[in-house]
Amino acid sequence: MLPIPTRTVDQVEDFFGTKVADPYRWMEDTDDPEVAAWLQAQASRTRAYLDALPALPGITRQLNALIRLPTSGLPQHRGAVWFRTRNDGHEQQAVLVVSDQPFGAERVLIDPNPLAADGSTALADAVPDRTGRLLVFSYTEAGSDWNTWRVLNVESGVERPDVVRWSKFSSPRWLPDASGFLYTAFDAPDGNEFTSRNAAQRVQLHRLGTDQAEDEVVLALPDEPEVNFWPEITEDGRWLVIHATRGTEYDTRVWVRDLTAPDGILRPLIPKADAAWSLIGSSGTSLLMLTDRDAPLGRIVALDAGSGAMTELVAERSDTLETGTVAGGRLVLSWLRDASSRLTLHRLDGAEIGEMTLPGLGSVVDLEAREDESLVHVGFTSFGTPPGVLAIDVESGEVSTAFSPSGMPSADLVVEQVRVASKDGTEIPVFLLHRPDVHAGTGPHPAWLYGYGGFRIPMTPTFEPTQFSFTAAGGVVAVACLRGGGEYGAGWHDAGRLANKQNVFDDAIAVAEHLAHSGWTSTAKLAVSGRSNGGLLAGALLTQRADLFACVVPEVGVLDMLRFPKWTIGQAWVSDYGDPYADADQFATLYAYSPLHQLRPDADYPPVLVLTSDHDDRVVPAHSVKFAARLQAVVDENSVALLRVAAAGGHGHGRAQEALITERADVLAFVAAHTGLPAEAFV
Repeated sequence: MLPIPTRTVDQVEDFFGTKVADPYRWMEDTDDPEVAAWLQAQASRTRAYLDALPALPGITRQLNALIRLPTSGLPQHRGAVWFRTRNDGHEQQAVLVVSDQPFGAERVLIDPNPLAADGSTALADAVPDRTGRLLVFSYTEAGSDWNTWRVLNVESGVERPDVVRWSKFSSPRWLPDASGFLYTAFDAPDGNEFTSRNAAQRVQLHRLGTDQAEDEVVLALPDEPEVNFWPEITEDGRWLVIHATRGTEYDTRVWVRDLTAPDGILRPLIPKADAAWSLIGSSGTSLLMLTDRDAPLGRIVALDAGSGAMTELVAERSDTLETGTVAGGRLVLSWLRDASSRLTLHRLDGAEIGEMTLPGLGSVVDLEAREDESLVHVGFTSFGTPPGVLAIDVESGEVSTAFSPSGMPSADLVVEQVRVASKDGTEIPVFLLHRPDVHAGTGPHPAWLYGYGGFRIPMTPTFEPTQFSFTAAGGVVAVACLRGGGEYGAGWHDAGRLANKQNVFDDAIAVAEHLAHSGWTSTAKLAVSGRSNGGLLAGALLTQRADLFACVVPEVGVLDMLRFPKWTIGQAWVSDYGDPYADADQFATLYAYSPLHQLRPDADYPPVLVLTSDHDDRVVPAHSVKFAARLQAVVDENSVALLRVAAAGGHGHGRAQEALITERADVLAFVAAHTGLPAEAFV
């Protein structure tokens, strides 16, 4: 493919005595007319290539059916009203509906679909007050993380005049009397709102009917600009609990305030961040908390809100404790056992009542309940089942299906879990997905490796339409549970971050080698992809072991490991990556694997499709733009090195259905073409 001319500049930065060239620094400003023209040329080049792929029409038809399946959020009960989001499959974006039953006759309360012709405006969040009379909500525009909070009267559907801007990364929490709500805010961006660094978050209180300029600052730590806050108010309205973490670190500080005390003050309850803490409920003066203090896999404790005295309720087990809630005077806890979900039911003193039956190997996505009601709604999905909603009665233990999307095509999907020894001998769990007639003995087959390996986020069984379609066509999908994730608690995370980050790449390399050497596939038929931190994984595998892959797809990836702290929320990631500006050893580690800086002109790279979005204000487009420019500069004109930039898109959330179908079809068609799946497999 003929290259697109890309100029370079003589930009050099000194890191602890190491001079690092950054010839594409000028391309970080994607609003610059020269950059915009370059991106338009890239879009035309990429579109021409993808449109010529023979499988694209059939894949688009398949994904249109899979992505347009009906969806439903978990019903929330507040006062006499049930709130939930849903999409009947024909809408670009989900709508918020209200009813007098969890899935009763509905009234549409908020419909974002008419707000943008291209469907790029979505409902980002909606939080009702405890009476169900008022709702604070926000739209996301073009996938941005920024929230502008507005307030709606639920009965009349009329908006109040309150407008609260420059909020990110947490949901509002209503005061018990609904006179106002707590939220987190940043200063207005100094420059481009999609790239300017976000720092010094604070917790503020907005009183209804007042201007945002009058909002009270409840908690701020200006000397610690990297700290993020998550305020909560217990269901009984008594306790304000504010969690604070440094960036994406899990170690937490906790402040509390007794809202029923006229002279109650906000005071530290957990003053030192040496363990993870998260509120799951309360009972009188006891805060029920999930923590990994002295328990790397997690446990439940009762923390006295006055004295800080701690009583263990549910001890650490061999499974990883993910989350929990309180319903009908019971604890409902969600665990991971080898990266798939289990649910257990306990009395409030921690005594186990039993395990609740889930519909097979899958993932509990979320829990929604009231402390004084026995009904729990559970979001559940699996590799072969789109997200649905289960209803559990904690008194009887009965589990039923409250919502299941209609129209899902039947398919014989085999899911097996294998373990692969990494470079240092650590066993890495891998889910293998395939048809019954596809196995190692009949290979090599087209195969697709997917991973993440970071931020204590686990890879669990989840319905992904492109993977489902790929396996139905005869391919093999491998979802790897790499170190750095959350499959096995704090220790598993620590083994794949900071100075240990190379373990993540070694784990994925070991999985790729296993797939190629065990008969499942060959290096000529194996693709690898990942999103966000997984995009970093794909980029690192390209630069470290290009010989293992038939094609590589880094999506919205963190690819410039020296500049990431400079943009939006990137400084928060130093807890996983390290800080190249503050620590010489951390710089050396990052520079050694930074995909942008490790691209070499003497390497033989397979076809690459780099994906980003023009309004991604989490992992800014500059990562992918600079990476694609460098990649195209080091490969020859016969190589495939493409950049796809989604218009009016962010990091992934809030994507319009049509835009999502087009993007996923492009990715699947690219992977199918380079792994050897024929077009007729997607009829």
